[in-house]
Amino acid sequence: MSAALSQVFSYAPEHASIGIDDRELSEIVECFNQAQQQMNSEEERVHHLFDAPTGTEVVRLNEKASVYQKNYGWMTPSEARQRIEGWREHCAAQGLTGANADKVVLSLFDKSGAWSRPWEEAGYQVYRFDIQDNPETGDVNKFSVDFFGDWFGDFDGLDIYAILAACPCTDFAVSGARHFAAKDSDGRTVASVKLVHQTLRVIEYFRPVIWSIENPVGRIERLGGLPPWRLSFDPFHLGDSYTKKTLIWGRFNADLPVAPVDPVEGSKMHRMYGGSSLATKNARSVTPEGFAYAYFMANNAIDHPLMAIAGKYDRLCKRLIGEAVKYGLTSSDVDDLVEDAYYIDLDDTAAEQHLRDDLSARGAVLDSYAQTDGQFALWL
Repeated sequence: MSAALSQVFSYAPEHASIGIDDRELSEIVECFNQAQQQMNSEEERVHHLFDAPTGTEVVRLNEKASVYQKNYGWMTPSEARQRIEGWREHCAAQGLTGANADKVVLSLFDKSGAWSRPWEEAGYQVYRFDIQDNPETGDVNKFSVDFFGDWFGDFDGLDIYAILAACPCTDFAVSGARHFAAKDSDGRTVASVKLVHQTLRVIEYFRPVIWSIENPVGRIERLGGLPPWRLSFDPFHLGDSYTKKTLIWGRFNADLPVAPVDPVEGSKMHRMYGGSSLATKNARSVTPEGFAYAYFMANNAIDHPLMAIAGKYDRLCKRLIGEAVKYGLTSSDVDDLVEDAYYIDLDDTAAEQHLRDDLSARGAVLDSYAQTDGQFALWL
């Protein structure tokens, strides 16, 4: 975990209960953003976790759903349910193989368990954290190196494959913009900003292959120091017949499969679950089932081996890793070849040479893969 990001949090705690003014909030945000920029500078960079998505990596599921609807019409609810059940069966089939048992998924702010459920069904070791379920181990503000060691044994040294975070949106969503001034002044905003910053610290510490932060349209990107969003969707794109535009930030494959249905229920959430009680907030925040399974389909390690390896070794040439996958190297094979050079020696040139030597022995011709291209992508 970078010292720069750790130091940022000296600004927040004293304001958490007493509130702040606009100037102080801007200072907190600017301090964190400067730390992020320093960490992502060419001189300091040791990963590509927070790179902005390229134009081709940004996906608006409304466009995919519109194309489907134009060509085939809306799915009926039963057709959409059948498609989602197919995704669920795919998860269960992976779970039966045991192939994912050595991978960990951390799901933050996950009271319902809906977003992480497909990963659990597919055999990943899923750890859910929510302060409502356990004030001691579910409080993201308590996360630290010692916390994960003392409570979870650092997950036995297994790879953290994914971190999913449905950060509380009450103080960010534009639907509540009329309350922003009050929330800024009484401390609620800075407490929520602190949770986002803490989430990013956890992501930087574990360096997962994929990570995602979910929120409705609002001010979380600006205040939280997030890279630009990668995916936008509404539940009706994925089998639920209502609208609720949601954005996902992170490093993941945003090209999700769709199951578009007619949004006959419109914007039902505040109509059905209006009010400010914790129960209604929880009901509004439950991850749509179709999204959870579609997200898994687009991002799991078995179906996307190149993404799984490239995300772990994101300083290495992605085309070279693509050749490794093409020639049948597994994630474990690549680990054996490059892990020491990459993580211990920080020698990317040596790590890539180990890959080239192995591939040459397998008959690959690698003239065009001589140099790292310096750019990260999750897929070719």
